[in-house]
Amino acid sequence: MSNIAVLGHNNPPEPTPFEAVASEINDLYGEAKLWLDGEKVTTQEQADALNTLEGRVRKAAKLAEENRKAEAKPFDDGKAEVQARYKPVLSKTDDAIAAIKAALKPYLLELARQQEEAARIAREEADHKRAEALAAVAAREDDNLESREEAERKIADAKAADEAARKAANAKAHAKGDGRATGLRTVKRAVMVNEHEAAAWVWMNRRAELMEFTQGLADKAVRAGATEIKGFIVVEEKVL
Repeated sequence: MSNIAVLGHNNPPEPTPFEAVASEINDLYGEAKLWLDGEKVTTQEQADALNTLEGRVRKAAKLAEENRKAEAKPFDDGKAEVQARYKPVLSKTDDAIAAIKAALKPYLLELARQQEEAARIAREEADHKRAEALAAVAAREDDNLESREEAERKIADAKAADEAARKAANAKAHAKGDGRATGLRTVKRAVMVNEHEAAAWVWMNRRAELMEFTQGLADKAVRAGATEIKGFIVVEEKVL
């Protein structure tokens, strides 16, 4: 009885589906390396043997893919369930944020307009104060204390006005709360107004990307049945 227990304990465990298919694929890959040593196929027997080997590799690959899907299914199902559960909730947050932005934007645009106008006025005032200070300095009489004091006052006023203009120019339209601030951002985007000039720009500056895109469109047209495409010749080739 103890001998049976020992024998049973020493039996190797059954390989997992992954271990079994991985071992098979590794063996097939080793066999392929023996065949594919750079020598050309010269006989029908060699061609048939390689074709048989390819079939075995394909079957092993199919089994590995089936095993992969089976192993991943619980995780995929769990992920899909979580995604489905959270999607309507997150959708509400997206809708709420979009509506908040839509409500804030007109106010912030108007606030930005008012700030720009205030900055313009402040800059004009600063320029005016600077001009007054320069005139006072030019008219200052060294032997007249009142004249000197007046020039100093004008210089101080000009400095204060310049600082006020700087602050007004740096003012940003934003809404605050909950430790964050939301403000307007300036973004740039290209708006096509002339198709021919736009195409010429792409040709001159993004030709490689244009050609890759164009080739893709032509290949798609050929797969759909086109036999003639201007600028291309349609060729046939044998593939495995």
